[in-house]
Amino acid sequence: MRLVKLAEKTGILLVVGTGFFAPKALAEITVYNVNAIHELYSENELAAKKIYHNKNALVFGRVDKVDKEYVIIEGDSEFGRLFCRYSSQDLEKILTLREDSRVKVRGTLEIDWAPWGMFLNMNDCRLI
Repeated sequence: MRLVKLAEKTGILLVVGTGFFAPKALAEITVYNVNAIHELYSENELAAKKIYHNKNALVFGRVDKVDKEYVIIEGDSEFGRLFCRYSSQDLEKILTLREDSRVKVRGTLEIDWAPWGMFLNMNDCRLI
């Protein structure tokens, strides 16, 4: 129940698969604002890693920048970013993106330590 309240507070929907149709390994979290992950990490690193690290996720956000490796996605502010390493299969979609474009991506979230706090990335990122 506490996890549900935490998810509601942070604007994150946790989808948990059960039974034969959606095993736990296929569970996916939905993140509507990457800032919520950064805020939780700044308050409780262990909780952030337990909820998000190495988890399959569907992430909504807006494009801050596109470079030769990443689509950099922001939430509602520049407080937190997700570095989405895109697939060459998505190159046509990537070419259409501009700053402030709304995007939806899917992949595995990874949280790594960085001198400024945390580095949130998705190395197997696919544009939806």
